Amino acid sequence: MLCGRGPNGDKKDKCSVCPVTTEILADGLNGGVNGGRMCWVIVDNCPGDENDSSRTQEKSFCFQCEFRYKVMAEEGLLNSCTAIGSYLTSVRLTQKKK
Repeated sequence: MLCGRGPNGDKKDKCSVCPVTTEILADGLNGGVNGGRMCWVIVDNCPGDENDSSRTQEKSFCFQCEFRYKVMAEEGLLNSCTAIGSYLTSVRLTQKKK
């Protein structure tokens, strides 16, 4: 989304690096790099202050985001659901190992 919060983004020093850009468990899902095409699933896990209004706004707009609709249209609902299921399973298995 060109927000500048990627590992090499121009805002990475002012804001935290967005976890979507570094989520390796989602790499390749929906044809994306790291979490790039699964952002609306991963953003729920964003670190930061729960009272941060920008974070709250970010989460509330994810399901209305035109990029999400674009991915769903390109991948189809079944493929997107399969990718989301794979990601969530990977997250759960990783958390069990901790």
